[in-house]
Amino acid sequence: MSNPQPTRAEIFERIKQSSKQEVILEEMQRLGFWPRSEGQPEVAADLIQREGELQRELAELNKKLAVKRNPERALREMRKQRMKDARDKREVTKRAQAQQRYDKALLWHEKRASHVAYLGPGVSASLHENSSATQEQGDKGKPKRARDRAVPDLQRLTLNGLPALISAAQLAESMGVSVAELRFLSFHREVARTNHYHSFTLPKKTGGERLISAPMPRLKRAQYWVLDNVLAKMPAHDAAHGFLAGRSIISNAKPHAGQDVVINLDVKDFFPSIAFGRIKGVFRQLGYGESIATVFALLCSENRAQAWQVDGERLFVGGKARERVLPQGAPTSPMLTNLLCRRMDRRLLGLAKQLGFVYTRYADDLTFSASGEPARDNVGKLLSRVRWILRDEGFTPHPDKERVMRKGRRQEVTGLVVNSDTPSVSRETRRRLRAALHRASQPDAASKPAHWQGHTAQPSQLLGLATFVHQIDPKQGKTLLADAQQLMRSPIDRANDAAKSASRADAAQQSFRVLAAAGKPPVLADGKNWWQPAPPATPVLEKTDQQRREERQATRRQQAAAAAPPPSSTRRNERPQQAAHEQQGDAQPQNEAPPRFDPDQYAPPPRNVMTYWAQIAISFFLGSILHNRLITIFAMVAVIALYYMRRQRWDVFMGILVVATLLGYLVRGMG
Repeated sequence: MSNPQPTRAEIFERIKQSSKQEVILEEMQRLGFWPRSEGQPEVAADLIQREGELQRELAELNKKLAVKRNPERALREMRKQRMKDARDKREVTKRAQAQQRYDKALLWHEKRASHVAYLGPGVSASLHENSSATQEQGDKGKPKRARDRAVPDLQRLTLNGLPALISAAQLAESMGVSVAELRFLSFHREVARTNHYHSFTLPKKTGGERLISAPMPRLKRAQYWVLDNVLAKMPAHDAAHGFLAGRSIISNAKPHAGQDVVINLDVKDFFPSIAFGRIKGVFRQLGYGESIATVFALLCSENRAQAWQVDGERLFVGGKARERVLPQGAPTSPMLTNLLCRRMDRRLLGLAKQLGFVYTRYADDLTFSASGEPARDNVGKLLSRVRWILRDEGFTPHPDKERVMRKGRRQEVTGLVVNSDTPSVSRETRRRLRAALHRASQPDAASKPAHWQGHTAQPSQLLGLATFVHQIDPKQGKTLLADAQQLMRSPIDRANDAAKSASRADAAQQSFRVLAAAGKPPVLADGKNWWQPAPPATPVLEKTDQQRREERQATRRQQAAAAAPPPSSTRRNERPQQAAHEQQGDAQPQNEAPPRFDPDQYAPPPRNVMTYWAQIAISFFLGSILHNRLITIFAMVAVIALYYMRRQRWDVFMGILVVATLLGYLVRGMG
């Protein structure tokens, strides 16, 4: 690619800035006729460069002198200088502000990777509590108790065998997740695009529907870690039998078997009545500080939200942070209720012992029983005091589920009959199960299937019910279990398949929980890696308009330098050509010099004022003679244009007169 030739305007501008000789020297070096870097320059080159420097200094002095002599020009120059200084100052300010924004964004980017500073409105104030709270003093100068301070009680955590967590970064590391994912799972939004719970309803045995909120896998993983590493390590009250290892509805019903009176009470809206503040209080009572207790409470609570379609987008609209409740369906909810109700269990057990009763609790079902004199005299006193204790603990007794069952009627505790010395399944339930098994064993069972609680009963469901009856009372359930197994063509194979399927499901669930509790990502069924949030983008320093212009100019200079061939390559290409011409016998003078560049030949001719006025006068007289003003207008416009273009040639002017005359008559004829 050949080196581009400079334009006439560029050459004149360079001559004004330096000198004619220096421009000639630079062009000769650019074209390869003068060595640029080989050896020391000759005296002529030094003189030419010195002449250019002197010319520049002289031009600068003349410029200053001209400014001094002309006050108006001096004012203009001062104004230009002030504007230039103002622009430079604004540019410096813009760059400083951009650097400050970048430093602040970079600091926040680094801090956000290891710190949780905001989790939504109403819950973020406690996240900023620091260790200075340990120095707080009470009104009497005594230090506050550990549970009243914002810092964790490490002594209590160590005593209970709980992980000592001080910051959100430690919690995220223990869970095996990033701080960003922990922030995402625990963030409270009143209006959100995603919901961490899948809600559905299940029919109740007594009528109505029960709302179940099942957590999504990512939140469920975090809740399993909280359950196995924090909640499960704390003992529940001995009267609690729900959702605890080694305890069941059988252990809950046995203490009430064979009693003269059995009293059942139910708590209305048990799980939804436990709000965010009480959940947070459980973790504070365990010894955790405000920040960690807040994160735990957000992970274990639900913001009840309704789905709305707004402009084609699905939004979940919930409530404030204080309106978050304990979800019925999360793995942490049952153990949280057991820990939350420990004081209530102590009070109710003390009341029961005082009045001669036995007390147990299975989730929200409270059961009292007694025999002898307490069963006759203290029932009313017990009920009134139990209602008062429930209200004092923040719960509401369900008025429709309060039952007092005497010896002469059927006494039930968590679905089991306790009239005899051992709990058993009710006779009505066994009869309905026997009828369903009989219906399922008929030849026309495909067209007339068996039903259970208003729904079509599958053979596996009937087998599970028969197994449950056999577990409660092997004598009563032996026949039912045998009939359920006869429903299959090959009971052994079907039982083996069911056992294998249940084993695989239990193993998968157990593996998920074990890995989650260990802080490791569970394995997905399709073999893919566990979900990981994308890391936030690193902040970028914002550039000003001046910086972008400078970069564009530098890029253009680099492109021009890359496109121009080096002078050495030009000389190497010229030498073989000269040798070839000599071999061909071209007669060339030995002293013939290469063509030199002369800027004078490109100089435009000067403007001639006399020629300009003469052409103006001729144009005027021609229009007057021909009585056509359009000719005068067209000719004068062309003369002015030629003057500024420096093309004041008479042959061109005569051609313009002819064209102006034709245009004048043509336009006049059209009008």
